[in-house]
Amino acid sequence: MAKKKSQSFHLKNKRSLLVLGCIILTVLVVYLAGVLYYQDKFLNHTYINGHDVGNMTQSEANHVMETNIGKQSLTLVFRDGQSEILQSSQLGVSFNKDNSIKKVMDQQNKWSWFLNFFTDEKKAVDDIVHVDDEGLNQGILSLQHAQQEQQLAPTDAYIKYENGQFSIVKETYGSQLNMDQLIKEIKVALSGGKNKMNVEKINGYTTPNVKEDDQDLKNKCEAANQYCLASISYQSSKGKVLTLDGQTMIDWLTKKEDGSYIKDDAVFKEKIADFVTQVATQFNTKGETRTFTGGDGVSHTVSGGTYGVRVSQNEEIEALLSLVNEKKTVTERVPCVTGKVTEENGGLGNTFIEVNITKQHLWYHKNGSVVMETDIVSGTETKSDRYTPSGTYYIYAKQRNRILRGQKQPDGTYEYETPVSYWMPFNKGIGLHDASWRKTFGGQIYMTSGSHGCVNLPSSFAANLYSQVTVNTPVVVYR
Repeated sequence: MAKKKSQSFHLKNKRSLLVLGCIILTVLVVYLAGVLYYQDKFLNHTYINGHDVGNMTQSEANHVMETNIGKQSLTLVFRDGQSEILQSSQLGVSFNKDNSIKKVMDQQNKWSWFLNFFTDEKKAVDDIVHVDDEGLNQGILSLQHAQQEQQLAPTDAYIKYENGQFSIVKETYGSQLNMDQLIKEIKVALSGGKNKMNVEKINGYTTPNVKEDDQDLKNKCEAANQYCLASISYQSSKGKVLTLDGQTMIDWLTKKEDGSYIKDDAVFKEKIADFVTQVATQFNTKGETRTFTGGDGVSHTVSGGTYGVRVSQNEEIEALLSLVNEKKTVTERVPCVTGKVTEENGGLGNTFIEVNITKQHLWYHKNGSVVMETDIVSGTETKSDRYTPSGTYYIYAKQRNRILRGQKQPDGTYEYETPVSYWMPFNKGIGLHDASWRKTFGGQIYMTSGSHGCVNLPSSFAANLYSQVTVNTPVVVYR
């Protein structure tokens, strides 16, 4: 009995081993068959650029890719939340037969083919699609969001001066497309098999260069609110308004190495000097052309001379520096000037002395009426160093019993020495005075026998005129 039981046990073991061996052999055959099967095929659940190419040969996978590329489209989501679709004809894409799909097959582990039944193998090949940049560019430009009227450029953050204060205005982003970046990212998306892309997330818009958190902008704004709060405006008689305020002065600040901004007094003084020069051009009236009504009732025009207003620039520069440092606000400021004029009668007013060289005649206008007039003898016209210059001047002094002298000679004597009783200079060494040595005045005497430049008057007339005119009385000389 024991012998029979032993034989039965051994028989069962042999059968079990035989079954196990068959199973192992079957698994081995299936495994090896799989290895052979995937020698020229992609493993199961292999995805290239989002397309399932599992169990396909390279040729079959290329065919799938080519077919899908012909149907490819890309949805662009814009900043305003709206979407537009670029169809295949707008993408400028074509299938690249010389792609790297074979490398994916060569790199796959065929010996572990069975694992791909339980997991996905996702691969990206970036040379499957050939993109024509010009074609893609034209496709993008055909979109509604790419039209010119939709291209709102971004703006940088900046410092605004308003109501006497500086503040930073936040940057804006607009809707202007960054074509280079957009084309680049679309090509990446197409190569990766993507069909949707957010334009803002891939930086497809142009962006501002300066943002409100820019430290340099903050530093400059802080300094401007410390140093540039003065506001001074000028209203000239010529109708122009000149204003010096923070809008201008902010650009005068000096940036230090640590990034902060300061007010450099030397720089501000130099800039203010330039500004005062502009002010002077609006306020200066010396030498300007003037049109007035003469004693003969006729309108005359004359230019040149020293009469009028002139801005005292050095004085005005210092005054402005003080106002800027004190952060003052001044409207319609009148600059520091020398001279004084009126708006009446071409700036001469109604009291002035008129000298007509051609007619050799003088009129004294007082309060709008001619109260004195006489013939005269002016500088010798035929000698350039002796003629009387035209222009508008003013009597800058009055002196009795003066000796008029010409140039000093090498021997110590003077070219001439002439005593006069009534001296009223108006143009350096040229003035009005009595000429007791002359018996006649007027006519053509001045052409060849005139004075050295002065206006010669009859003695009694000179005495009377001297008693009536005052320093700063305008003197207009013309031909």
